[in-house]
Amino acid sequence: MGNSAAKIREKVSDPIWFTKNILKANLWSKQEEIMRSCWQNKRTAVRTCHGIGKSFLAGNAILAFLYGQIPSIVLSTAPTWRQVEKLVWKEVRASYRRAAIPLGGKLSPKRPELQIQQDEWYAAGLSTNDPDRFQGFHEANILVVVDEAAGIPEEIFEGIEGILTSENAHLLLLGNPTSVGGTFYNSFKEPGWSTYHISAFDTPNFTAFGITEEDMANNTWREKIAGRPLPNPKMITPEWVYDKYKRWKPGSVMYEARVLGNFPASGNDTLIPLNWIELAIERWEEMEECGVVELGVDVARFGEDNTVLAPKIGDKVLELEVYSKLDTMETTGYAIQAHKHYKSTNIKVDIIGIGAGVYDRLIEQSYPAVAVNVAESATETGSDKFANKRSELYWHLRERLDPDPRINPRPIALPPDEDMMLELASIKYKIDSRGKIVIEPKEEMKKRIGRSPDRGDAVMIAVAPEELICPPDTMPDIW
Repeated sequence: MGNSAAKIREKVSDPIWFTKNILKANLWSKQEEIMRSCWQNKRTAVRTCHGIGKSFLAGNAILAFLYGQIPSIVLSTAPTWRQVEKLVWKEVRASYRRAAIPLGGKLSPKRPELQIQQDEWYAAGLSTNDPDRFQGFHEANILVVVDEAAGIPEEIFEGIEGILTSENAHLLLLGNPTSVGGTFYNSFKEPGWSTYHISAFDTPNFTAFGITEEDMANNTWREKIAGRPLPNPKMITPEWVYDKYKRWKPGSVMYEARVLGNFPASGNDTLIPLNWIELAIERWEEMEECGVVELGVDVARFGEDNTVLAPKIGDKVLELEVYSKLDTMETTGYAIQAHKHYKSTNIKVDIIGIGAGVYDRLIEQSYPAVAVNVAESATETGSDKFANKRSELYWHLRERLDPDPRINPRPIALPPDEDMMLELASIKYKIDSRGKIVIEPKEEMKKRIGRSPDRGDAVMIAVAPEELICPPDTMPDIW
């Protein structure tokens, strides 16, 4: 009887056996390697492309550790509460309910919490808005799972370090490599970490057919699939990667992080880190629409460019309105329509090029148009720091996207728009010979990424505050 119990105990403590036979969850090879690493190594870090099943892996690792290490504490966190509750703990609940036998314990229907024995044996999801939440957790067996680790504030990692004091304490970091710097980035350079890198081309839907990046370039990936079903349709697919290969292009920040699972080659000249943009998009769903309504308008200058309208309510930029091949009167009409729909207090128009005609027509019809000339000098207070108005306004946008609450207590929210993400994450800057910040000109950026940053410019204009675009003596009464 004793030997049988010992064998059962041994199997249950094996995370792969437990996941497959008790949780009825199928892991692919890399997921199995990572799961074993969590048990065998103190620290494991995984940088991946988009859609490899990170949340699925995290949810099952939580349950396997919780029921395999008795007693134990398992903590999970992510940059936003939605990611904790709706992504990782969605997988926890699904595997708990799917289990081959009743697992026991009490799974909360409302909170990310699974209690087996109060205060001694449990799993819980924690938010990252307060570093003090990560204080006071001590147990012989403990696992901390961090999803989307590139977006976690450094003070949270400092709190986590205080948890990892016991002999059987383990840390798992998962995420897209969207930021150069910080604990997640450094984990791939410092000793003491077991690290993994997963590109789209390492995943089952690619390896099963021998699909490579060369197949994306030559559009031969369909021939290799030849109508056969994908091994895992829920994971990243060749069709998705082919679309991003064409739209984002190899070498772009988005393609490197989301498709290849690589950190940006250099972050020194990147204006806005990709993970800041992703966090702003995460905030978008939950942020209320309240406050002053403003409208930013970037008018297309050439045939292939787009005219983009960016409405903003308080700290939330709403869904962008994108139009192509409009003349001056049509653009004016759409701007008026949006102004009336949102009841905006102003219509901020980039007046370089044909935007001047749109602004003039709005003024003729007594609409609260505000001229934004990004080529002119920075404001008096910013003239020592910025080379021109465009640099000043984009730097302001950067500051409003900074997720550090100590620096920016009211970060803005951005709509889920992939083209906007690509444009904002691709903006570069430099310091000129006078020591001033210079944002890459629009024309140069268009040559480099193959498109005009119209969406990014519209957002930049929408977020621009009155004191940066209107001298006090020229502000319209509407301000």
